[in-house]
Amino acid sequence: MPGAPPAGKRPRRSVSGGRAGAGAGGQESGPIELCFHRAPPARLACPACGQLVGRYDLNRHLDDTCAPRPRAPSAPEPGGAATRGRKQTSPYFTGAGAQSPGRGAELPPRDARAVPLGSLASRLSRRSLRAGEEARAAGSPADRGAGSGSQKENVLPCVCLTDEDTIRGLKPPEDAGRPALAPAFPEDAPVSSPPGPPPAPEDRLAWREGMGRGGGEGAGTRAAGVGEEVGGTEPSHPEAQDTSERRDLHRPPLEAAGGGSEDGTALGAPSGPGSPSPPPPGHPYYLRSFLLVLGAVFQSEDDSRLFDQQEQAAVARFHQLSDSAQKLYVRLFQRKFGWIKRHKLEYEEIAPDLAPVVGELERAGFLQTESELRELPEVLDLLSAPELRTLAKTFHLGQAGGQKQQLARALLRLARQPSVCPRGGGPPGVGAAILKRAKDLAGPSLRVCRGPRAVFSRALLLFSPTDSPEEEDAPCGGQGQLSTVQLVSLGRVAFPRYTVRRHAQVFQDRDDLLRYADAAHRLSDVAAAMAAGNWKEAHALCEGARRDWQELRHHPSLRRHAELPPFLRCFTAGWVHTRIRSRGVEVLQRLHRYEEAVQELEDLLSQNVYCPDSRGRWWDRLALNLHQHLKRLEPAIKCIAEGLADPAVRTGHRLALYQRAVRLRASPSCRRYRPLLQQLPEVAVQDVKHVTITGRLCPQLGMGKSVFVAEAGGPDAPATVLCSVEELALDHYRRSGFDQGIHGEGSTFITLFGLLLWDIIFMDGVADAFRNAYQASPLDLCTDSFFASRRPAIEARLQLIHDAPTQGLRSRVAATWRAQEGRAASVVSWDRFASLQQAQDLASCLGGPVLSGVCRRLAEDFRHCRGGLPDLAVWSSQDHRVKLVEVKGPNDRLSHKQMVWLDELRRLGADVEVCHVAAVGAKSRA
Repeated sequence: MPGAPPAGKRPRRSVSGGRAGAGAGGQESGPIELCFHRAPPARLACPACGQLVGRYDLNRHLDDTCAPRPRAPSAPEPGGAATRGRKQTSPYFTGAGAQSPGRGAELPPRDARAVPLGSLASRLSRRSLRAGEEARAAGSPADRGAGSGSQKENVLPCVCLTDEDTIRGLKPPEDAGRPALAPAFPEDAPVSSPPGPPPAPEDRLAWREGMGRGGGEGAGTRAAGVGEEVGGTEPSHPEAQDTSERRDLHRPPLEAAGGGSEDGTALGAPSGPGSPSPPPPGHPYYLRSFLLVLGAVFQSEDDSRLFDQQEQAAVARFHQLSDSAQKLYVRLFQRKFGWIKRHKLEYEEIAPDLAPVVGELERAGFLQTESELRELPEVLDLLSAPELRTLAKTFHLGQAGGQKQQLARALLRLARQPSVCPRGGGPPGVGAAILKRAKDLAGPSLRVCRGPRAVFSRALLLFSPTDSPEEEDAPCGGQGQLSTVQLVSLGRVAFPRYTVRRHAQVFQDRDDLLRYADAAHRLSDVAAAMAAGNWKEAHALCEGARRDWQELRHHPSLRRHAELPPFLRCFTAGWVHTRIRSRGVEVLQRLHRYEEAVQELEDLLSQNVYCPDSRGRWWDRLALNLHQHLKRLEPAIKCIAEGLADPAVRTGHRLALYQRAVRLRASPSCRRYRPLLQQLPEVAVQDVKHVTITGRLCPQLGMGKSVFVAEAGGPDAPATVLCSVEELALDHYRRSGFDQGIHGEGSTFITLFGLLLWDIIFMDGVADAFRNAYQASPLDLCTDSFFASRRPAIEARLQLIHDAPTQGLRSRVAATWRAQEGRAASVVSWDRFASLQQAQDLASCLGGPVLSGVCRRLAEDFRHCRGGLPDLAVWSSQDHRVKLVEVKGPNDRLSHKQMVWLDELRRLGADVEVCHVAAVGAKSRA
């Protein structure tokens, strides 16, 4: 009978103790009987036609007799009457989170397919559904989804509907011009998009989590509804959240319309050229950040043209990977480049078993496995120290108990020895045997492929040009660029408001970008070798880069670099090669090869296009090498004269050259050159007040900063603390009547500079100063272009600061602090002051004339004046006295930049002095 359960199947019972209304049979049941005789409804509404059928005959009805009606009735009322006259999606579909069409809209047509009898019931289990997905992925036409089925099938409509790719939000190949998620709607259903300009930066976190904002220069055509706009299209059932079987719901950037506008876009959150719509909020933060970077680059016409079709195809393949494969690849991409043992990969949040995910990435061309591991040094680097000892014992090496590097070198030497009895057809020597044994010890391993990784690394270079190239791909796989995006995505970092205006075209073509990327990697390798003290290796790297530069320096594309603004030339291959050569000078000096260092310095100084901010250091080093190391007095004097005449030589380097000339003039061996030395321009600084205090030095081993012992606490609870030389000086000035003090060095004054000139630093109207949405400062801040392009505004503000009364300074500092507190700006350290009141107190104590003078020096030459400012600022909140102190510990002396700043602050009217700390023994009394 229709309401009876199948034979042998026991009906489910409810243990609810509440009162019941009409039961399955319409009879009243008492509260005690509910515990024993409660049964589920005997008749259910068909989700396709709305007809009431027996509960256990629903599958047979759907397979054999169901015929959808022109107007599907709504869900039946408790009495069995159905409300007619309007369309309503079955409750099973709505419960699964499918997007239901609006009222009056016709359902989209579906393909009718013949389904073998009995196959529908066999697909009710999760195992059958997953097997069907694998069969469909393999291209089996027999298992490509049938029409709507039983209740379990209705819970997962995105799996069993015939238009499978359409429901998932993927664009068919023949319909590339339609937004990615548009097929999920009926043709006449309205699609919403966020109107108006982007929200304020306070909404950055909501934007990151998928609340969406469109537009922006270069953002392209926004796909409708990723996240909030079509939130109902993503299944809510746990099985539907199997990300390893679903493709991304977001639109691949390569299918979006790119292009940036020249009029600029006001920023409070990432927008501007190549700022895409946010990825779905269901992704983890690291994948959302990675997808955001790819979208920003490949939606920009200027950036996407720098990648050829093969590279763009690699990015398209990445977007076609499953969610689990994308997550694993980003995790591996962020690790140091090299081989990884597979058993060390444990990402439970991605998948309990990573083998299928690794296989998918390998088939897509993103991963290499141990079958492609053929270089012995790479295998030895993969092994641990105990494994290397085991390998060394196998080949009877006497250094089996040595360190890992020693064992690796011994094995490499053994591998290079020729074999006594080489096998026919095999590689000579014992290297093949060592390689085989080493791979057996290492076990299964993997590594990301170089080709796609290089594409993604170049995309990171284009996305975040403000990051140092030394932190780029080679050492950490773009970790510096991605970490910034991740922090913003998590809501932990917010950048200032500014306008992105791209006008200049930095890279002319793909080859230009490749040359820049190659130079950036070389610079990173040189920096790593120098940091490790491998001077010979660093010299070899610099020599290779120098030879390549000799062939490249006359390339026609490099002639256009001189036309770029100075602050954009640092993103050219010529600039990075110049930095490598400058590092090479230091390497040559470490190797005592001063003749070659002089030749390299003279070559660097013969051009003025690249790295003009380093010319002062080059002139100073050239004069030192000629004077001290090579004893060439006349060339050294000519070098000093040319350096002092160079307008790019500023502050400390200029003073260093002049003081060297003074020493030469006083030297008896330079008497015949004194007329030439007398003609040099004078660079004079006046000395300031010096005081000396004493402190007990704490005994310590090795080199490092001096640590002192100081007495703390009151008479009732005395205590002994360890402190630095600056803290010891702060304690001295506290006892001298200054109740407030900060040890901040340059950040104290730079923070006041940023608070007083915030709106000018981030002002609109300066082309190319802001080229992406993740900048903590304008690109031209450290160049002469900063002051030149903002001169009227800076001059007016400096005059206001100079004439401002105490309350006016406090108000201006407070206004910026309250409006911008916490934003990531390189000119403001928000933790430098304990509170807003402390910043206001110091500003009011310094006064307008001193503050305006400091701000002028920083605005005119931030690159060279950001260093050398006094260590301490101490002041009295009672009588508003303030003192700026440079602290010098034992065996420490003033640098040239510090001398220049102390003299400048003295001229501005500030009370400045140098505090020398004389150390006494730990057992002596101060």
